[in-house]
Amino acid sequence: MLLSVQVFGQGSAERLAHNNIRKGKWERAYGQLHKAMSKDSSNCSAAYVLAEYFFAPANPDFQLDSAYQYTLKALNNFQRSTLKERERLERFPLDSLTLVYLRQQIDSAAFIRATQINTEKTYVDFLATFSLAAQREQAEALRDEAAYLDAEKENSYQAFHDFIIKYPQAVRVEDAKNKYEALLFQAKTKDKRISSYELYLKENPNTPYLLEAEQHIFEISTASGTVESYKAFLDLYGESHFSRRAQNILFHLIPEDQLEDQFPRYLHNDSLRSLIELERGYIVPFFHSGEFGFINQHGSEVIKAEPDEIKREYRCGNITEDVIILGQQVVAPNGAVIWRGAVESIEDIGSGFVIIEEGGCRSVLHKTGFKVGDACIEDAKVLNRKFLALQKNQLWSIWTFSGRLLLPYGWDDINAINDVIALKAKNKFTLATVHTIAQLADQQDLGLEEFVDEVKAWRNDFVWIRTGDRQGVLDQSLDTLIKIEKQVLSLAYFGSVAAAAEGIRTFNDAGEESNYFQQVAIQEPWTAVKINLAWHLFDPKTKKYQSPGYDSITFAGPFALGLRKDSIRIYFSEYYFLDIEQPVHTEFVPGQDSSSFMLLEQGEKKSIYSLTGKKLFTSNHDRIQYAGEGFFMVHKKEKKGLITAAGRPLLPLEFDAISSVNKGVASLLKASKFGLFDCARRKLIKPQYSKNLTCYNNNIIIAYKDGFYGFIGWDNKPISKIEFQEVRFWNDSAAFVRKNSQWMIYEIKTQKILLDKIKDYKLIRDSSNEKLAIVKQEHNYGVIHNRKGTIIPLSFSDIINVGSRDEPLYFTEKHVEEASIFVVIYYDSSGNMLRKEVYEQDEYEKIYCSNN
Repeated sequence: MLLSVQVFGQGSAERLAHNNIRKGKWERAYGQLHKAMSKDSSNCSAAYVLAEYFFAPANPDFQLDSAYQYTLKALNNFQRSTLKERERLERFPLDSLTLVYLRQQIDSAAFIRATQINTEKTYVDFLATFSLAAQREQAEALRDEAAYLDAEKENSYQAFHDFIIKYPQAVRVEDAKNKYEALLFQAKTKDKRISSYELYLKENPNTPYLLEAEQHIFEISTASGTVESYKAFLDLYGESHFSRRAQNILFHLIPEDQLEDQFPRYLHNDSLRSLIELERGYIVPFFHSGEFGFINQHGSEVIKAEPDEIKREYRCGNITEDVIILGQQVVAPNGAVIWRGAVESIEDIGSGFVIIEEGGCRSVLHKTGFKVGDACIEDAKVLNRKFLALQKNQLWSIWTFSGRLLLPYGWDDINAINDVIALKAKNKFTLATVHTIAQLADQQDLGLEEFVDEVKAWRNDFVWIRTGDRQGVLDQSLDTLIKIEKQVLSLAYFGSVAAAAEGIRTFNDAGEESNYFQQVAIQEPWTAVKINLAWHLFDPKTKKYQSPGYDSITFAGPFALGLRKDSIRIYFSEYYFLDIEQPVHTEFVPGQDSSSFMLLEQGEKKSIYSLTGKKLFTSNHDRIQYAGEGFFMVHKKEKKGLITAAGRPLLPLEFDAISSVNKGVASLLKASKFGLFDCARRKLIKPQYSKNLTCYNNNIIIAYKDGFYGFIGWDNKPISKIEFQEVRFWNDSAAFVRKNSQWMIYEIKTQKILLDKIKDYKLIRDSSNEKLAIVKQEHNYGVIHNRKGTIIPLSFSDIINVGSRDEPLYFTEKHVEEASIFVVIYYDSSGNMLRKEVYEQDEYEKIYCSNN
């Protein structure tokens, strides 16, 4: 059904209203238009003039929303009008273009209004009301920006989350997501506790703050610096970005001899596996095509040739350091570059850390390539293999091995007494445990309040403290072991002794104290105490008396003697003693080994008792001394003899001096001549030589006569001529001897020369059963072993051991004068060739070690 449209005519209500609008007669115009619309709600021209009415800026009832609604109504009515009705409307004039133009003007005004207010709500309202506006896209962008700015003002992760949900297509949505993630991370972990970081990662596994959260978890969980803490981290977070660093730190915390047992599950790290192998050996430099490289003791190239210069001290090989300086970089023995830079020096401070100096600045570097703490420090040290202490501007701080600051700079000194940390400031000390300091990483309060004047290590890892004239002892948990009081504490084998005005007390290692005594005398394993004018043996560990009262108690070595006027009691142990009537003289007879004896002298008789209280023998000698190995030297007037522990004579009392027994043999002196006695085999070489006789082996003796050395047997018959200037042991059958200023290897029994014309030799290994030497025969060098024979033939111009004493590696050189070249061959400890190089003079000088 078509609706009729009333057309403006001369004097019509719409035209009259239109004229009244132009004249500012707002009430009359509105009344005329309202009446017209009441008669016909489909009146297109009335709706149009009403739109003009509400859109007139001077109108007190100016209202863009109403103007817009009447414009839409007019457009709707126009679209439903007939052709005849539209012809009539054109005479107003009014057509669709006029209506659209008015709508666009209203849209623009509404948009301007929204931009002036510039809030999310105004843009939302604009978009909701002015659905056909050309500025919708602009309004949407401005709405999004206003909403983003509102979220920024609130600055909470909830605000940005709401923005992202509401406007997922906004230009700033990525910024909002970043802000959301940052604020969420901050909010969920604001207490900086490890539990918060762990919960955050559990709830947000895909967070962009994964690395930072993992770092905090790593640093807090390993803050104590213990092996166990790093193992626990690796067990829980084996896939963490910081697991490799945890492995690296752990590797250097585990003692080398325990690596195989404690570290196997982490050996998937190839670089660590190679380091374990290198920990057992050394590296040696080589020079090839103008560049230096390094091989291990097996000849494998571990650092490829690269720099054209190395430190002079590296040339001599046997490099066992964990890090070395090569050119502009610091390198591990496996070739891994740890640090790049012009490092001037390296100082190892333990637990895998070094102090490096570059450009005049010192800093702490881990041997796997990461720095800890500030640059340009003055000093650094490791505290009980748990923390790092760094000094800057003369003040110290504490850091974890992973690089987290625990205590800021502010201490004059920091030291560790096992797991107790002593912090010094203004000549006062405060104490904290490793555990409590580590908890600083998890935001626990350290609570440093009590300060003392002095701190030092005590026995069993206890800590002695002093404040004024008051002293006490704490354990590793800083619990009181000995209450701090007015007393002077001293160490004892059982614990401590406290001297105070009231008397003297003993404290055992459990902190249990005795009563007060008048006096205390201590000599391990005995403690004597005086109480009520009597002396008693006392056990501070059990706080029990071990003896009745005596007039006095003295100590003689490991023996305790209780004295009364008429008797003496000798304590060999708490449960075994010997009572002797006075008068008696007691004397402690010490031994060169762990043996101890008690001598009792009554009249002319002297009795020797063992440490257990067994009587060994009685004699009437002037003096008795222990000679060692179960033999005693006895004196009569000025002469000396030798007896067994049973008192049986071995040597008569006719010698001026007898040495201690060593390996069953004693040297003798009589009338300025030397002899020798085998106590076990009862073999005697009477004194007739001008120097001490020495045993070459069990059956051969080195004798000195008329200015020369030679070999004799225990029958005192010569085995060789006495014609050598010097004799040194090589093996049981052959000796190094010097004759006419030249050394030779001399087979003793056959008197054959096995190797002669030796100008000099240098022992690489020198033990009782193994000797290894570099020898120089005329102009040639070689290597020989006392059991294996020749290791390196005597055909080289020079040989230097660039390996270790236990596992040599030989740098051998042949100088070909005709060609002016040097052929260098590296051999392992068994004489197998590892590497060969040919150098000209200037190249050879670069690799040659001149320190040997």
